[in-house]
Amino acid sequence: MGSIKKVGLMLVTAVATMALIGVSSAMAETTALCKADESPCKEANQVTEVSFEANNNISILSPLEGGYGYECNAALSATVSQLGETQTLTAQSLTYSSCNKGCTRTTEMLGTFTVLKIGVEKAEIVANEFTVKVSCSGFSNCVYASEGLTGTLKGDLLTENGHITYFEAPLKLVSGVFCPKEALFDALFESTEPIYVSS
Repeated sequence: MGSIKKVGLMLVTAVATMALIGVSSAMAETTALCKADESPCKEANQVTEVSFEANNNISILSPLEGGYGYECNAALSATVSQLGETQTLTAQSLTYSSCNKGCTRTTEMLGTFTVLKIGVEKAEIVANEFTVKVSCSGFSNCVYASEGLTGTLKGDLLTENGHITYFEAPLKLVSGVFCPKEALFDALFESTEPIYVSS
């Protein structure tokens, strides 16, 4: 009798475990950038490419290194992976222009963004593996990396067309002599086409 009870208990435990796994899988929400205000996003409306512009909306500040700061314009384009729990934006280009205070920013290596839906028309966006070379009056050829740079992506219902924002996100100094060790990144990228954060 004892062994029959044990087998029965093991079967009940296995069934309960499978049920819990099924529930947690069902609860995992997908993330989809969508061309329409709909959820779930139909395959025909799933965004495959994005383009963002920042007009005088890129600011770099290093408060601990003499208080230098400058601003730039920027343009970003990326391809978008198929929907999943997260989506990946693979950068195709990231260019900076019209930086003030005698500064220039040049993208040395393109990276990816991971997008995770965290609310209605809102997602967390994390940049990885980007490196940028910076030259300003007083220093040059300073290379900074964006690793785990975390911002927010909001869709068209919350912002016009959709925005990516970063606020005081830290950049890591990779190489360079006499370069500010701390740099904080503020940005407002505006989508050139309406996008929605869906599932």
